[in-house]
Amino acid sequence: MDGRTTQTAKDLSREELYALVWERPLNRVGPELGIDGPRLAKLCDKRQVPYPPPGYWQKLAVGRAPAPTPLPAEEVVAVNETAPRTLRAPTPTTVAPRKPSAVSLPKEARVPESPSIPDTTETAKDDGLDPFDGLHPKIKAWIAEHKREQKDRAPENRRRRNDIWSWGKSLLDDLTPRDLYRFRASSTLCHAIEAAGGRIKEVDIHGKLTFTFGGRDIECMVKEKMSRPIKRPEGEAAKWTAYPHHHNSGLTSSGFLRAQIATLLPGEQPQWIESSRKPFSQLIPAIVETVVASAPRLIEWERKREEDRRRYQEEERRRWELRRLKEIDDTRWARFRSAATNWQEKQLLDAFITELEARLAPEGDQAIGEKSTTEWLDWAKDRTAELDPFSEGLAGLFRDVQRP
Repeated sequence: MDGRTTQTAKDLSREELYALVWERPLNRVGPELGIDGPRLAKLCDKRQVPYPPPGYWQKLAVGRAPAPTPLPAEEVVAVNETAPRTLRAPTPTTVAPRKPSAVSLPKEARVPESPSIPDTTETAKDDGLDPFDGLHPKIKAWIAEHKREQKDRAPENRRRRNDIWSWGKSLLDDLTPRDLYRFRASSTLCHAIEAAGGRIKEVDIHGKLTFTFGGRDIECMVKEKMSRPIKRPEGEAAKWTAYPHHHNSGLTSSGFLRAQIATLLPGEQPQWIESSRKPFSQLIPAIVETVVASAPRLIEWERKREEDRRRYQEEERRRWELRRLKEIDDTRWARFRSAATNWQEKQLLDAFITELEARLAPEGDQAIGEKSTTEWLDWAKDRTAELDPFSEGLAGLFRDVQRP
């Protein structure tokens, strides 16, 4: 923090005050000067110091912000301190018995308000969404959770300011108009779902809503429709939400919400995107109708999937049984062919042994190693007999073929 922000608001010159309020939002500058944002706005009105209109910082983030209103040359001597905050600087007045009427700024000096970024104070009554005093209890818990997390992080951030080497979670920003608009849209959708006979099972502050119909959970998402600006927003201009780390840092809010059914359904996943001509409140009937219809669709789809799974398992069991039987048959066939080979080989060996016996008579019995010629012939006959597939008859042959 620089030296000028350590002074009180009344100690600053008009030029210093003007530079501060166009550098950062009022609700950030005010606490540094010892007052809150609304009181700082009243002080600016009193001292004839123009400040950014509602929606300025969001439009600055997407490169559509108007030029800052010039600082008037003369300071106002007297002005009604209870005058409401306006979108433009009040007209200079002088002390007089009668208060003169305000002079309107020229058309080119007026700041148009973008319809894509609703201001909560202006749209809460006419955009068809729940007012803040009528939010769904689960959505009210989001705001309480945000305040609790801010309170929990405050001591850690005070410690970090005294120790530059420490680290931890950064200070959680205040909820922005875009965050609050999404909260009200989610609340309105929850009320509409309950009116249609559904139940709100679970909600997440970052946009996930889980509804229950007919014993089935339908998960929906209500989030910002993001866009990629030509110039990447930086600093305060990028703080359109209190949760920037939950979005792609290269994207920024388009100023519209996107709703989508995240539960896997047959066919395409339904989604709805609001526009300047069709705000979110007009999308809610179609969302509710689709969510209600999704439960029986999901039940029917699950039934068909279960039938397909059962048919696949039965077919797989049948294929497995066929493979098993074929393996058994192939093994038996291999044994049968082996028996035929052994029988053919035995015939050849029997003829060979007969020839050897015929040659034994003229040559006589001789010692060959540890055995005589006659003993070697007996050994050959025994081994040849082992190849006989008919040693136990025809039935014995097929018993050997079909053995496990």
